Amino acid sequence: MIRNTFSLIGITALLICVAVIFFSRRDSRENKVLLKAVALQTTYGWGYHILANDKVYINQEFMPAVPGIKGFKSADDALLVGNLVIKRISSNQSFSISIRDLDSLGVLK
Repeated sequence: MIRNTFSLIGITALLICVAVIFFSRRDSRENKVLLKAVALQTTYGWGYHILANDKVYINQEFMPAVPGIKGFKSADDALLVGNLVIKRISSNQSFSISIRDLDSLGVLK
Protein backbone atom coordinates (compact mmCIF):
# COMPACT_ATOMS: atom_id res chain seq x y z
CA MET A 1 0.00 0.00 0.00
CA ILE A 2 2.75 2.47 0.94
CA ARG A 3 4.77 1.35 -2.07
CA ASN A 4 1.82 2.15 -4.42
CA THR A 5 1.44 5.60 -2.83
CA PHE A 6 5.12 6.42 -3.39
CA SER A 7 4.90 5.15 -6.96
CA LEU A 8 1.88 7.35 -7.63
CA ILE A 9 3.63 10.40 -6.15
CA GLY A 10 6.75 9.68 -8.20
CA ILE A 11 4.83 9.30 -11.45
CA THR A 12 2.86 12.48 -10.76
CA ALA A 13 6.06 14.45 -10.05
CA LEU A 14 7.64 13.10 -13.22
CA LEU A 15 4.63 14.13 -15.34
CA ILE A 16 4.68 17.64 -13.84
CA CYS A 17 8.40 17.99 -14.64
CA VAL A 18 7.87 16.85 -18.24
CA ALA A 19 4.98 19.32 -18.66
CA VAL A 20 7.04 22.23 -17.29
CA ILE A 21 9.98 21.44 -19.59
CA PHE A 22 7.72 21.05 -22.63
CA PHE A 23 5.89 24.34 -22.13
CA SER A 24 9.02 26.35 -21.26
CA ARG A 25 10.75 25.20 -24.46
CA ARG A 26 7.71 26.01 -26.59
CA ASP A 27 7.56 29.56 -25.21
CA SER A 28 11.24 30.22 -25.92
CA ARG A 29 10.85 29.10 -29.56
CA GLU A 30 7.83 31.34 -30.06
CA ASN A 31 9.79 34.41 -28.90
CA LYS A 32 12.77 33.86 -31.22
CA VAL A 33 13.19 36.07 -34.26
CA LEU A 34 14.56 34.26 -37.30
CA LEU A 35 16.83 36.50 -39.39
CA LYS A 36 17.69 35.76 -42.99
CA ALA A 37 19.54 37.68 -45.73
CA VAL A 38 18.10 37.61 -49.25
CA ALA A 39 19.83 39.09 -52.29
CA LEU A 40 17.80 41.29 -54.61
CA GLN A 41 18.57 42.78 -57.97
CA THR A 42 18.06 46.53 -58.12
CA THR A 43 18.54 49.27 -60.69
CA TYR A 44 21.97 49.88 -59.09
CA GLY A 45 23.18 46.26 -59.22
CA TRP A 46 22.59 44.00 -56.22
CA GLY A 47 21.33 44.70 -52.73
CA TYR A 48 19.86 42.70 -49.91
CA HIS A 49 16.93 42.43 -47.55
CA ILE A 50 17.28 41.33 -43.97
CA LEU A 51 14.12 39.42 -43.15
CA ALA A 52 12.89 39.02 -39.59
CA ASN A 53 10.41 36.14 -39.44
CA ASP A 54 9.93 36.49 -43.23
CA LYS A 55 9.12 40.23 -43.06
CA VAL A 56 11.48 42.90 -44.43
CA TYR A 57 13.41 44.39 -41.53
CA ILE A 58 16.20 46.11 -43.51
CA ASN A 59 16.01 47.07 -47.18
CA GLN A 60 19.51 47.79 -48.50
CA GLU A 61 19.38 48.47 -52.24
CA PHE A 62 22.99 49.65 -52.60
CA MET A 63 26.37 49.33 -50.88
CA PRO A 64 26.44 51.08 -47.53
CA ALA A 65 29.38 53.37 -46.62
CA VAL A 66 30.33 53.90 -50.28
CA PRO A 67 29.97 57.45 -51.61
CA GLY A 68 27.20 57.73 -54.17
CA ILE A 69 24.73 55.02 -55.02
CA LYS A 70 26.46 51.85 -56.20
CA GLY A 71 25.07 48.36 -56.00
CA PHE A 72 26.98 45.24 -55.17
CA LYS A 73 28.53 43.53 -58.21
CA SER A 74 26.95 40.15 -57.42
CA ALA A 75 24.31 38.50 -55.30
CA ASP A 76 27.08 36.70 -53.40
CA ASP A 77 28.72 40.02 -52.47
CA ALA A 78 25.38 41.37 -51.23
CA LEU A 79 24.79 38.24 -49.16
CA LEU A 80 28.26 38.43 -47.58
CA VAL A 81 27.43 41.86 -46.22
CA GLY A 82 23.85 40.91 -45.32
CA ASN A 83 25.09 37.93 -43.32
CA LEU A 84 27.60 40.17 -41.51
CA VAL A 85 24.71 42.46 -40.55
CA ILE A 86 22.78 39.45 -39.21
CA LYS A 87 25.81 38.28 -37.22
CA ARG A 88 26.10 41.71 -35.61
CA ILE A 89 22.38 42.00 -34.88
CA SER A 90 22.43 38.53 -33.31
CA SER A 91 25.32 39.51 -31.01
CA ASN A 92 23.77 42.87 -30.06
CA GLN A 93 26.47 44.88 -31.83
CA SER A 94 26.09 47.95 -33.99
CA PHE A 95 25.21 46.62 -37.42
CA SER A 96 26.46 49.60 -39.42
CA ILE A 97 28.85 48.72 -42.23
CA SER A 98 32.10 50.55 -42.90
CA ILE A 99 34.44 50.75 -45.87
CA ARG A 100 36.83 48.57 -43.85
CA ASP A 101 34.12 45.89 -43.51
CA LEU A 102 33.44 45.95 -47.25
CA ASP A 103 37.15 45.74 -48.00
CA SER A 104 37.75 42.86 -45.58
CA LEU A 105 34.88 40.93 -47.19
CA GLY A 106 36.40 41.56 -50.64
CA VAL A 107 33.34 43.28 -52.11
CA LEU A 108 35.18 46.48 -53.17
CA LYS A 109 37.14 44.75 -55.98
